[in-house]
Amino acid sequence: MNASSYIQPQTTEKKVLSGTYGPFRNNDPLKAIIFMGLIVAVMLTLFSLLARQVIPATILAEPDHHISITLRVIYMAGITIHILCVPFYCLWVNRSCKNAWLLNPPKMKATPAWAVAYYFIPIVSLWKPYSSMLEIRNASFGMRANLTRLLPLWWFSWLAFIILTAGQLTGHLSINVEIIAILDKLGSVADIASITLNYLSITVVVSITNAQNKRASELRT
Repeated sequence: MNASSYIQPQTTEKKVLSGTYGPFRNNDPLKAIIFMGLIVAVMLTLFSLLARQVIPATILAEPDHHISITLRVIYMAGITIHILCVPFYCLWVNRSCKNAWLLNPPKMKATPAWAVAYYFIPIVSLWKPYSSMLEIRNASFGMRANLTRLLPLWWFSWLAFIILTAGQLTGHLSINVEIIAILDKLGSVADIASITLNYLSITVVVSITNAQNKRASELRT
């Protein structure tokens, strides 16, 4: 065979995506961790909520009863899982915002650091995290109308959960019997808000992560 007729095999190299905040980040591992954590938290909260509706009030009123102790352990386990999910969620928001700057830099205003910090600043946390997430959504989906209705519902659930939780903490400081009775009912509503928030948060995280991966793949070709 003539050596000059040899055809070197072609290699297809993917385009490296890099923007204002560096290369594109793969958030699939964070998505999986947040998904699993929130699903477990939902299951624990739902079990606790249903158990309180079925178990007689006389048993729940006895703090040393083994059923009451079990429910408290389950409740604390749910809170612990939520707390453990917070740093992973913050990291996901930061990395997703960096990806958003890469996918749609002219229209992005929220920086990755502030997109996380807004959640922890009083008053500002009532609307700025939603504004930042809306920018991330727009950059991730482009012209596709995904999450346009779900995102406001997600944020409303977040605000409801915060308000109800604050009400619970305030009620715990009271010794008034009527307030304590209201507090018990408020706890059930807060659990429902928590379950709703977790499911919506899962949808937001999974949808935006998948959308960013899809747009990145399109830009690499």
